Amino acid sequence: MVKLNKLSNTQKQLIAALICLIASVIVMMPYFFANSLHAGVDMSFHLNRIYDVAQNIKQGKFFSYIETYAMNQVGTPINMVYGILPIYPLAIALAVIGNPILAIYSGWCFIVFISMLVSYFCGLKYWNGNKKKALIFSFIYVLSAYNFSWMFLTFDVGQTAGYVFLPLIVYGTYSIFFREKAEWLLLALGMTGVVYSHILSFLMYLVVVILIIVIALFTATGFWRKLKYIIYAGIVTILMTAFYWSTLFTIYTSNHLFITKSGTLSTAGIGLGDAIIKALNNDESVGAVLVITTVIGLFLWKKQSITNRIVGTIGIVFFVATTSVFEGVWNFVNKTPIVVLQWTGRILCISNFFLALFAVETLWIIITETKYVHRWTTAILGVVIISLLGASYSFLITRANQTVINYKPSSEKKLPFSDYQITSKQGFNYMVKDFNEGVGSIDYWPYTSMKKYMVEIQEHVALINGHREKITPQSIPNGIVYNIYSSKDKVSADLPFLNYNSYTVTINGKKVDYTKTKRNTIGVILNKGNNKINIVYQASFIIKAAETISWLTFVVLLLFRVIKHLKKKYQKKE
Repeated sequence: MVKLNKLSNTQKQLIAALICLIASVIVMMPYFFANSLHAGVDMSFHLNRIYDVAQNIKQGKFFSYIETYAMNQVGTPINMVYGILPIYPLAIALAVIGNPILAIYSGWCFIVFISMLVSYFCGLKYWNGNKKKALIFSFIYVLSAYNFSWMFLTFDVGQTAGYVFLPLIVYGTYSIFFREKAEWLLLALGMTGVVYSHILSFLMYLVVVILIIVIALFTATGFWRKLKYIIYAGIVTILMTAFYWSTLFTIYTSNHLFITKSGTLSTAGIGLGDAIIKALNNDESVGAVLVITTVIGLFLWKKQSITNRIVGTIGIVFFVATTSVFEGVWNFVNKTPIVVLQWTGRILCISNFFLALFAVETLWIIITETKYVHRWTTAILGVVIISLLGASYSFLITRANQTVINYKPSSEKKLPFSDYQITSKQGFNYMVKDFNEGVGSIDYWPYTSMKKYMVEIQEHVALINGHREKITPQSIPNGIVYNIYSSKDKVSADLPFLNYNSYTVTINGKKVDYTKTKRNTIGVILNKGNNKINIVYQASFIIKAAETISWLTFVVLLLFRVIKHLKKKYQKKE
């Protein structure tokens, strides 16, 4: 048997990656064997997005500005306002795997694996190459009850995937002020990844960056000299995310849009004691592992480093902030733009991150006082997996009796808004191909379309010369096709396809003008006979220019890193 201390550094890193892969598969096994997708408040929203991107991929298109295969096939611009990056692993899996349930869970497994690798990589940097600490952090941070509650209890693909980039953001910012090598590029990459995943997470993580900067102002040497790297990271982030901001700006200025109202932020009156009990029960919180390690860490407070005391304090403060202790603060926040967070429980992701860091140092104090570092490390990794498996099985058992989607939905017989499960390919298709009035189904619609004409647009009702007629859409990438017969010439047609002002419309292959109807949909003039109408969204010059800037920035940075690596490698040989 080969001893670990005789392996090369590369071999050890490969073993660590293999451990992360095995762990990712193990924690997903309960879901693979359950063979059922359980809602998840946001599940219908994200399944529709995943299906739409998968269909585009099958057609050779890797980005769609508007949803035409799902979301009622009315051309909603979801991907122009909501980050698409985390959808790709699940969509690619769905495109190549026949069983949609297996495909979705395979995509989730991949996201977990990537998250573990990123966390391990950042852990290596933070702990100066200590692989055991980095591996423990990867397990505790990613395989947390909180993370999996967002994956399955909420089914929020955006926030879960945005969580992947938080270690890059925190370490990148930390390194600027507290390490010799200012790795500002990690901060830029992390922020870019979050923008393309979940804009609300970007806003939350921006608060973390500001917090670290404030701490550095009072504790770091050469603060003002180092602040330039924050500016570098900001400029690069803006350039690499120019494409996203351009699409967001385009849609927000195209119409008066309907957007789900934020309401008010509330902690729902959860007391601190109740919040701790919820966490110990792995109930939509940081989980029992982090509560126990935090308590132990407080008992070992005198043995903690100054840095870890600050880390632990941040984690605890953000946890307490989600309880009624901070009710007065949130009532004030309700009068500010921060209300877009929608729910204070979101910030537990920040608590979860810092408490995971605190847990690693706490456990390391205990481990290093024994002679069995390898055994204790292995035991900790095992406990984390067992704890998460227990939470997963509990989740699946309590949802075994959810309503099964086994019927074709319509405006008369709608799908459940929540508390349902998908157990077959047919049920999955009902969710994504047919009438959908679930979470997010009318987000970013023109306000007039949503307020007065929602159901008739969802049911593909056209107004042909003022008469209602249900027509059948044929989806194509970034567009739709309708076939309409007209017995007369020069007949007006108000089509059930939302209008965001940037389309090419053809009838029988000939380009025609289109109008914005009273329903805020696309209107055309039909010829006598058969009319094959093709509507395709066209990206504006601003969007194309921004996309070019984003790609060029990424390529230049990549080339810079490759050249720097090759130069360093060449110098070593000399």
